[in-house]
Amino acid sequence: MLPLPRPADRRRGVLRPAPERLVRREGEVVQTEALAGSMPRGDTPEADDEYARALLDSEKLQHEQRLVVDTICDQLAAFGTVGEGEQGIRKLTNIQHLKTPINAVLDGDTHVLELVEALHPTPAVGGLPLEAALATIRDTETWDRGWYASPVGWFDAAGDGEFAVGIRSGVAGGREATLFAGNGIVGDSDPDDEWDELQPKVRPIMDELERE
Repeated sequence: MLPLPRPADRRRGVLRPAPERLVRREGEVVQTEALAGSMPRGDTPEADDEYARALLDSEKLQHEQRLVVDTICDQLAAFGTVGEGEQGIRKLTNIQHLKTPINAVLDGDTHVLELVEALHPTPAVGGLPLEAALATIRDTETWDRGWYASPVGWFDAAGDGEFAVGIRSGVAGGREATLFAGNGIVGDSDPDDEWDELQPKVRPIMDELERE
């Protein structure tokens, strides 16, 4: 599973191991993000830019992104004043995502764990509407998610802290490893396209395992 940040990172208030921040609280300021919709990286700058434009232009992926943004904003509105930033592209080594930063200013002394409880599970891993989606997941998935997609992070005595979503992770024991990743599924999702979209998400861990 994803490691907790090293003590030096905790002192700086930085959580590094996962691509998706669940929530960060520092005093009255809360930061989070909607990360939904993905494309691979291109082999050339031109191909990379073409994939990025495809992300921005895709009605399906923009629909996924909007669902996540609206849900997060609604959840945070119970704690303070919420602001939505400009949508952009989050580029990782072999994949890129639509990303919308979301901030809030707290009305009261809200502990970061209260924010974690309100935001977890995110629409990307829990579905919408949440209760019906979770019931469907429990009925149809043939395995126990365990730690997959759980909040991973730290908090201090002041109630500040930062948590990431434990996605694109793995559990290893002996000579076996189980890897976890997923996609956001909407009404017009194509199974073959979703499968292709999934491959870059597990590729970094696969590459490391294949080196062993």
